[in-house]
Amino acid sequence: MIIRSLLLLLPMGLWAWYIIQPGRNSREITATFLGFVWAFFSTLMLSSMLVVLGALHFSVNDSLFYGVPLEWVFAQATMVGALVPLFRVLAWGVGGRVLVQFFLITLLTVANLVDYTPHQLVLIILGMGVLVAIPALLLSDWTALDTNIGKRSFLQSLAWAALLLWFFPSVIFQLSGSDWSGLLEKDVITMGLNCIPLVLPAYFLISALYEFATKGGGTAFPYDPPKRLVTTGVYKIISNPMQVGITLSMGWWGVVIQSLWVSISAIIAVILFVVFKDVCNGSCAIGQNNREWLRYQQTVPKWLPRLRWKNFLGIKQTR
Repeated sequence: MIIRSLLLLLPMGLWAWYIIQPGRNSREITATFLGFVWAFFSTLMLSSMLVVLGALHFSVNDSLFYGVPLEWVFAQATMVGALVPLFRVLAWGVGGRVLVQFFLITLLTVANLVDYTPHQLVLIILGMGVLVAIPALLLSDWTALDTNIGKRSFLQSLAWAALLLWFFPSVIFQLSGSDWSGLLEKDVITMGLNCIPLVLPAYFLISALYEFATKGGGTAFPYDPPKRLVTTGVYKIISNPMQVGITLSMGWWGVVIQSLWVSISAIIAVILFVVFKDVCNGSCAIGQNNREWLRYQQTVPKWLPRLRWKNFLGIKQTR
């Protein structure tokens, strides 16, 4: 228990110490957080899948999430996704930091697994390195340096999709004693037909992310927002396409996976989006230095798309 506690607390303590240092750059903090988010969800999803396939067997039998010890996931995500990318400030190149990531993954894996063969261990470490460590490092670097907007927006989107469509429902299933059988027992055709209504919210989300990256120069994450007011694409007809897309997605995803609580979460999401509108709206910071922001908010509806926008073409995209 002491070792497990140290495994969790020491890396997170180092990360917290770094964040609270005076004069810390907000973009660097955002970069470490996003690296952690990617490493956390990718580690948890990959590990859970390997446990189901019988390729992973952990040495503990409590505090498990689908057979995976959460302190191990937090420790790996903190070290590999948040701390190692920070070595860029020491002028460590990508190659050197990747080697450190692989070393930490190997150390954590060997210390926590039982009943594995050398062949399995190599495959697990390679999988963790390619799917967890390297993307986390790149996402953190791109965010800190404010480069590769499209690529980092894509990685962010995959992480948030994992949160909404897999992790959140999985938590509900764990608490309610249910499982994914409502989805997995369907045949491919039925599953495909059930997912057709998700095309509309997917359009809202993908279009909004594309406009943010190409026209706004930013992402949907509130602390990595667009630098310019976005009024093109889906933003011509609705000012909250991401909030609408998330709400519709969660509402119907609950129907697809046969979970009433997931569908109810869509209603809760609407309430949160309304209450915390200044946090949830990625463009809200634009209003501080763009005179067109107020006009845009007054002209374009937030929740119900308008079908005509010809009279709105006068709004300009200015810094």
